[in-house]
Amino acid sequence: MYPWLADHAVAGAVLLPGTGFLELVIRAGDEAGCGRVEELTLEAPLVLPEHTSVAVQVVVGGPDGAGRRAVSVYSCADDAVDGEWTRHADGILAPGDHTSGAELDVWPPEGADRVDLAGFYEQFADSGVVYGPAFQGLKSVWCRGDEVFAEVSVNEETDADEFGLHPALLDAAVQASVFAGFDEPAGRMPFSWSGVSLYATGASALRVRLVRSGTDVASIDVADQTGRPVASIESLVLRPVDLEALVLPGRDSLFRLEWIPVPAGTAGAVAVLGELVLPGAESYVDLAELGAALDAGATPDTVLIPLASSSADTPAAVREMTTRVLDLVRTWAADPRFAAVRAAFVTRGALGEVTNVVAASAWGLLRSAQTEHPDRFVLIDTDTDAGSLAALPSAAAAGEPQVIVRDGEVRAGRLLRFPAVSSARSWDGDGTVLITGGTGGLGALLARHLVAECGVRNLLLLSRRGPDAEGVAELVAELAARGAEVRVVACDVADRGALAEVLGSVPVEHPLTAVIHAAGVLDDGVLDTLTPSRLDTVLRPKVDGAWHLHELTRESDLAAFVVFSSVAGTFGAAGQGNYAAANTFLDGLVQYRCGLGLPGLSLVWGAWEISGGMNAGLASSDIRRMERAGMSAMSVDQGLALFDEALGGDEPVVVAMRFDGRLRSSAEVPAALRGLVGNPVRRSVATGVAGSATLRDRLAALDPAARGSAMADLVRGQIAVVLGHSSATAVDMGQAFGDLGFDSLTAVELRNALATATGVRLPATLAFDYPTPLVLAEFLLSELMGGIARPVPAPLVHRRTNPAPGVGGRLAGDGCLAPGLGVPAGVDRRGHQAVSQRGAVGRAARRGLRAAGRRRAGRIRRRGSRNTARAGGERNRRPGARPDPGVAGRRAVRGRQTGFRHP
Repeated sequence: MYPWLADHAVAGAVLLPGTGFLELVIRAGDEAGCGRVEELTLEAPLVLPEHTSVAVQVVVGGPDGAGRRAVSVYSCADDAVDGEWTRHADGILAPGDHTSGAELDVWPPEGADRVDLAGFYEQFADSGVVYGPAFQGLKSVWCRGDEVFAEVSVNEETDADEFGLHPALLDAAVQASVFAGFDEPAGRMPFSWSGVSLYATGASALRVRLVRSGTDVASIDVADQTGRPVASIESLVLRPVDLEALVLPGRDSLFRLEWIPVPAGTAGAVAVLGELVLPGAESYVDLAELGAALDAGATPDTVLIPLASSSADTPAAVREMTTRVLDLVRTWAADPRFAAVRAAFVTRGALGEVTNVVAASAWGLLRSAQTEHPDRFVLIDTDTDAGSLAALPSAAAAGEPQVIVRDGEVRAGRLLRFPAVSSARSWDGDGTVLITGGTGGLGALLARHLVAECGVRNLLLLSRRGPDAEGVAELVAELAARGAEVRVVACDVADRGALAEVLGSVPVEHPLTAVIHAAGVLDDGVLDTLTPSRLDTVLRPKVDGAWHLHELTRESDLAAFVVFSSVAGTFGAAGQGNYAAANTFLDGLVQYRCGLGLPGLSLVWGAWEISGGMNAGLASSDIRRMERAGMSAMSVDQGLALFDEALGGDEPVVVAMRFDGRLRSSAEVPAALRGLVGNPVRRSVATGVAGSATLRDRLAALDPAARGSAMADLVRGQIAVVLGHSSATAVDMGQAFGDLGFDSLTAVELRNALATATGVRLPATLAFDYPTPLVLAEFLLSELMGGIARPVPAPLVHRRTNPAPGVGGRLAGDGCLAPGLGVPAGVDRRGHQAVSQRGAVGRAARRGLRAAGRRRAGRIRRRGSRNTARAGGERNRRPGARPDPGVAGRRAVRGRQTGFRHP
């Protein structure tokens, strides 16, 4: 493993140097019998992510009549959600010998003037190109007319003997072009190579002769310390670095939600609940009247349910709204009369240019309802345009779970990549930064980051326990040692009076310049278990606290107003309806503030790999749930880097989360992610089953015994997937669901999976109603086959003598085990703030480039990887064009792969 790659950074991103591409292509040419790189053009930079892997392929084509071959270099990040390959370089290989080349035996060059190199690498750093020690190989330079001569070397740690021509060594030779008279010399990097031949390998020191031959072109001759030729480059084109073209590390971890036009659907029969007036639609006062109409023969396909609040007190209005929505959803899902009718909830001004922050909270709760009860609910946000009102029926039929209607046009939400940011936000060192939840795990990490990395010198940390919270004394002492003034105050941010008093105590000489609202608690449970009290527990710190901060600082000259939200609201986490509602309120509040010309950023976090806080209650089922969704936890370093990058942009709501390859192979991709991964085209072998009609036909063709066994296998397979078993044989069909390890949330997951597989509409209480999987299989077979159903035989299974560790003997009815989708740490699941003693985790060491000169395909890694090397051809992924990997195989850029750790 080689650490030297980390020493090649541009605009804060570690790049594979252009000389690295050349080394890979030269090695590919050796294997193909082509000793000359006739041409190689670099098309896109390859950013090496700090913690994840990048697969690299060198693709060599077949020979033409002259023996020349096309060559290309591709990469694909392992966490790139779209799975697309990027072509970074394209060129031509040709036959060539290894015997010619210019000698540089007269040394130092006669008649040349020596150049002072003092401040040379500082000049590069000023242009955004930061060379670490491994790339500071330019030792001496002489100039003679258009000629530049140089001595370059690399240290022993770079293992130059394992390369044809070490990329850091050749890069140092290219650095001498600064003295060739080019415009903006320090900002230029290789763009294309022509006529490259390598005559000798393994050099650790070189003599260099570079001759400028055009406005951005030079030729280079390279010799060893005796003057014998090592390599020659007939033409090297150098171009200024385009910082905007860099794919920065957050590209596949930072996203924004964009609403794009989609075709409207063909509306069927539509009814309206409440006061919404829609021409041609039947109107009903409430669900009771609608149910009576259905009993009498009414057959609407969709019922539009408008949502509004009458309270002028925003926090009170949020409770009124979410309580009403909770009641509507629970009633709708439980009443069999509504099973064939879709409910479309309609809000106004809750998304985009938000004018109704109260309605924004309803979206989080309803997104969770969609997750727990698939295909039962649609969400629509509209404006005041008459055409939008008329478009509501077709919007509900658009085939999208969530849409907005603007000026009569139907739009659906899609996550898009966050635009690259070339500079970070600068913080006012004299101002005071307030952090709510400031003594919790994430709050403490953020405080350390702001002091150590951002230059913040005045912190006001709020939490309910304040100075009495565990670890606070150590935290304050640590920050003070770094030169920061820190005040820790016990304050319930939901108490407006107490918060106002704290804000009034901020010293005039260090005025409040930034607010970071990271406070929050969890009280998880599926919708059937939520109550107004459980809603209030979660809403108070996030909703009330954020609203009070908004009102009390509205006249302050804030540079930043940051709230920590969660993807639980964006995607609708099952079992977290109250938490999702609180977070979409935060998203809406920030957009509302931006509409008023006030600063605002909602950082919508995915999961973190840190101890304590709201991650503390994650069970193994929660982790499996996230893993199946293709969602990976981010390290502390990743999260803090994303925090910095998001603050450098202009987007009001930024989603920060990591995906992995499982998302691309998922049979069910959330609608918001379709713009990144596209629509799934294949079902999963483990979970995909044909529709109910096909399943019914398949079962009908079997004899009664085989029919029962097939249904038992289906149920057992789905249980194994939900519980994370590697084999369905681990499921005892005669064991109670509670003893198998089910909780109320995994019971909902099983219900949804079996409903999809069989086409049978099933209750959320499925695992409560049927005591064992065997009894459940009998019920499903009866429902699906009707009169031809037969009893399900008890299949032979491996019985466990004891339940799974940590699993009680009954199914918990309160939904206390949560999905944990994107819960920022720092706040305890039981309702009190927690403190992480882990401290600020240092940035992971960079990985290095495994020698391309080795005869086997290697891997490019960052420093500190615990993985053992593997041959480059171990996987079969290819770029989108599916080129033949050819003789060169591929290399892989590999980062640290941590366990999916949750406290």
